[in-house]
Amino acid sequence: MGEVLKPPTKRETNRLARSKLFIDTAMSIVTNEGFDALTMARLASDLDAAIGAVYRYFPSKGALVAEVQREAIERLTSSYLLGRERSDRFFADAALSGEELAVARLVYFGRFLCRTSVDYPQEFQLLQMLISDYRILLPLEEGMRVLPSALHLLGRAYDCIEAAMAVGAVSDADSMKRVVIFAASVTGVLVLSRLDRYDADLFDGVALAHLLMCDLFVGWGASADVVAKTMTLVDQLGEVAPLAPPIAPVPAAV
Repeated sequence: MGEVLKPPTKRETNRLARSKLFIDTAMSIVTNEGFDALTMARLASDLDAAIGAVYRYFPSKGALVAEVQREAIERLTSSYLLGRERSDRFFADAALSGEELAVARLVYFGRFLCRTSVDYPQEFQLLQMLISDYRILLPLEEGMRVLPSALHLLGRAYDCIEAAMAVGAVSDADSMKRVVIFAASVTGVLVLSRLDRYDADLFDGVALAHLLMCDLFVGWGASADVVAKTMTLVDQLGEVAPLAPPIAPVPAAV
């Protein structure tokens, strides 16, 4: 028999909740004011805590930033896995062919990314920063702590592309390079929403990202009709269930 897992102690629960409070506050500072605004002293001040308390959880600013980015990506991954399970049930009811299902899963991943910009704005912005910020924000050692979480999320897209190639829904190519192109292009186009105050139609980042995905998948060899059908299907899914579903909150400290 397997070992029975013990429930966390009150102290462990409180430590987890305290750590989440630090991370959430740091995430808010970074996404609203930029990485330069985040310091250990600022975080302590915003939470009315001793700076030593911050250092007990995070030994350096680099460690704090790495944990903020890692946590953001982990939240997105958790939401995706919930949504993927729901979307698969929805696609099963639609009686799709193998080719259509493979493309539908690709479309869902892209549409999920788009939706996180609305439903998980802070987490999505941190993912954008990781992918597109030209500055080196983390020392190599700290950055390597974030990489596994990023690869875990992007690995879901990799699996979708591999499955699509296996059934001939898209042409054969380097799947990991396609993942990088896919994620970087979609998150990059979504940045244009910041310009929507000048022209809401022209700079609708989500609408532009949808167009980009359609062109990208057709460019990879997918049928334009299948792409259009599955985009509509994901629209219908979004009407009955969130494309980026909420995840369970961490219990508050007691």
